[in-house]
Amino acid sequence: MRQLLNKALSSADGGEVYKRDIQSTSVDIKLGKLKDIKSEKKREVSLRLTKNGLMGTSVSTSLEDDTLVDRALIALENQKSHAVDFPNELPRMVFSFSPEVDQLSTEDLTKMAFDLSDRLKEKAPEIPTGVRVHKNIKRVSLLNSAGFNETYDYSNLSLSINTLTDKGFMGVSKEYSSGKVPEITDGGLDRLIHRHHLGNKKITMENEKMPVIFSGNVMGALMLRVIGGVNGGNVLKGTSPLKDKIEEKLFSEKITIRDDGKMAFGVNTCLFDDEGTPSKNTLLYEKGVLKNYLVNIEQGKKLNQEPTGNALKRTLFSKEIEDTPSVFDTNLIIEGDHREDELIVKDIKRGLLITGVMGAHTGNINRGDFSLNISSGYLIENGELQGQVKGAMIAGNIYDLFQNVEAIGTHYEVMRSIFYHMGYSPMVLFKEASIVGK
Repeated sequence: MRQLLNKALSSADGGEVYKRDIQSTSVDIKLGKLKDIKSEKKREVSLRLTKNGLMGTSVSTSLEDDTLVDRALIALENQKSHAVDFPNELPRMVFSFSPEVDQLSTEDLTKMAFDLSDRLKEKAPEIPTGVRVHKNIKRVSLLNSAGFNETYDYSNLSLSINTLTDKGFMGVSKEYSSGKVPEITDGGLDRLIHRHHLGNKKITMENEKMPVIFSGNVMGALMLRVIGGVNGGNVLKGTSPLKDKIEEKLFSEKITIRDDGKMAFGVNTCLFDDEGTPSKNTLLYEKGVLKNYLVNIEQGKKLNQEPTGNALKRTLFSKEIEDTPSVFDTNLIIEGDHREDELIVKDIKRGLLITGVMGAHTGNINRGDFSLNISSGYLIENGELQGQVKGAMIAGNIYDLFQNVEAIGTHYEVMRSIFYHMGYSPMVLFKEASIVGK
């Protein structure tokens, strides 16, 4: 990396070399039989150069690629991207890597998948199921001309379980994801089986306003809008409604939201972001009051805020090396005055538990609008789940919906939005939302 940077600096004012080594293995079990095993190993390299106030970028799969510097200079001359400052702030240690996960062999992952499949079969032999285990190991290094030279290791193990309907379609699913080996309790499997059986009773709803619970995993669809609002780039462009709203109460006092890149063994824990800013624990909303935006180095200067460590090589649909660092979440955490999940459901006379949605990427995300088809949801009557709701949707705006937060659950689930994990959330009860039925 040093050799490449020195070569780049002979033709540029400043430079940065970013290297990412990735190893991944996945094992898929379907109907109790091995369906597939996939492995991948790759190296990704990105070079950013600054010269005369402009920036150019090139990417490769090798540090020895002789064209990296030339291609970055050509990009600099033709794309006319504004140069950014390279940081040199020493990061503090984070727990992003588990040797236990790293040492899991393909045989270990296969056994883990079969063991989980066997546990499901023992509990409910009549239900067809699928299990997927995915291991991901990364080493990320960043060296820049300002003196920053750091490396960190990352581990993740994700386990996905799903049931299948009589016609072979996806039934009920559950996902676990952590930097360590996630614990899957019998209670979690029992809830999955119970909800699968509820799917045998289909319920059609009319248009109705009612209490609605978003399960922890589905909160990602709403949090995508929260992130769009606090994104410093969107604030500066005026596409977010939150300009000049710091210290204003915008949500219910019953909810607190933070973004914690330093969370021990979180799904997106990192020592530093893809610009070299150390990871941080940023309070976004405290009891409903907006406290901070998420910003990169340049946005922080314009908004008079320290960079938050959220500049990541990511888009809404990918995490590729060629992606320009943009502001995204690390580990979003939803907190509040917690109430037991069972009590939240039990106290509802008539309402809806939503455990799956489609259309998270549609609508004006940055303004907070959503229109979500309910792919998996359950009608609640007198504190009991009655059956699975089909053909319904929920629509609105988060700046209205989040004023109606009534309760925060206790059991945290990994949130997913589109193709990536966002962090962790318990179930959240909104005291009223509009359901569009048949």
